[in-house]
Amino acid sequence: MKYKFKFIVALFVLLYIVITALVFNFYRELALKDTRREAFYILDTMNAVRDYVSTVQRPLINELKEKKLLNEDFFDPRLMSSTYITREIYKIQLAKENINYDYKLVATDPLNPEHEGSEFENEILEGFKENRYKEYSRIVYDKGGASYLLSLPITNSQPSCTECHSINAAPKKMQELYGDVGNFKGGLGDTIAMISFKIPIKSILLYHTKEFVVSGLSLLVVFLICIFCIYKIHKKNATLKMQTQLLLINQSRLALMGEMIGNISHQWRQPLAQISSTLVNLELYSERGKLSEQRLKEAIEEANEQVKFMSDTIEDFKNFFNPNMPKSEFEVKQAIEQACKILNATLKKHVIDVKVEIKDTFTLYGNINELIQILINIINNAKEAFLNLPQERAQANRWQILITALLQNGERTITLENNAGNIDKGVINKIFKPHFTTKKSGSGLGLYMSKVIAEKNNARIYAQNINNDVVFTIKFKNS
Repeated sequence: MKYKFKFIVALFVLLYIVITALVFNFYRELALKDTRREAFYILDTMNAVRDYVSTVQRPLINELKEKKLLNEDFFDPRLMSSTYITREIYKIQLAKENINYDYKLVATDPLNPEHEGSEFENEILEGFKENRYKEYSRIVYDKGGASYLLSLPITNSQPSCTECHSINAAPKKMQELYGDVGNFKGGLGDTIAMISFKIPIKSILLYHTKEFVVSGLSLLVVFLICIFCIYKIHKKNATLKMQTQLLLINQSRLALMGEMIGNISHQWRQPLAQISSTLVNLELYSERGKLSEQRLKEAIEEANEQVKFMSDTIEDFKNFFNPNMPKSEFEVKQAIEQACKILNATLKKHVIDVKVEIKDTFTLYGNINELIQILINIINNAKEAFLNLPQERAQANRWQILITALLQNGERTITLENNAGNIDKGVINKIFKPHFTTKKSGSGLGLYMSKVIAEKNNARIYAQNINNDVVFTIKFKNS
């Protein structure tokens, strides 16, 4: 259950990372769409300025020239060059630190060096000239990192544009200002340049930092609430499981109690018979006048020994069924001997020999009664196996149980071997499951509870068929 909870938490963490990545990608795409819309707005504004110069300012200046109010060769880029004006507007905005994007005009064979493009930019411009696309937008990578780029073409849309973009019609002042204009030409409708908007992706994302942080924190809170709810459910299930196991342990103990009462009767039968015999002898001696003080004293001592034996038997059973037995350190030999002592009468009744070999002495920490319960369950299981043997097999061999305590590869180990024959291969892996039994009247709790108690005490229990015997092994992990 613990690992299942960890797996669910890990799954939720992974899910949180995936969803956070998707949300980040969503805001990234949203930011790029907003940037694209803003880029179009800025470039359209610049084109609007160009259109204003072409349709209003230049015709007005030409009108002033015709009225002889201006020299026919008059040329001032501040009034007549839309390229100059839009560039100056950008520089003013840049100086005020109100923008975080780059604006650039790129032309073929420009008069102004500022309008020379890179190899990549000239390829885009050629694409516009060849009508391969009407706009160009993509994420580009340079030394400054990733940036979003949007480019739009510039055409000679007005007749006034061709006046400057013509070898024969270019004003003398313009030629004096820029020098050779031999390659600076273009007809009406021709693509002569392009304008570009470029902004770092980092700046785009920073613009949406607030939305991303709020969304991320909201997701985190939701996931933490989910994990908390799962944790509460996990704790509730763990508590329920523990309560169920305690209930099963008590149920198993109640089942054992019935057997133990039978064992007590067997344990008491012999001392009661002995006491009865002593009392009969005393009566006979008294009737014949042969009851001496010495014989009376010996009879009383013998009766006291039997009563003490009966009292010890009750004390052993009382301790075993004590639910409040504290945890303590005890020797493994003590637990084995106590289990054998409790079952002594029933084992004798069915003529089952129990041999104990303490090859290595070691101590355990916990509730000694829990280990005794495991041993009793396994010994009782062996007893039932002996009793269910076919008559011919039952008479062929002496019934034996060998209990061994030893250290195997540094692990504290107890083995219980019986010669009642192998457990069926199809059954041996199921015997520790709850309510599994091969007996007609069995509850199927004994071995299951042994497994639960073993795991509770940091141990594991398993069964093996070795030759014609069955060996139950309890291994305690080194703490």
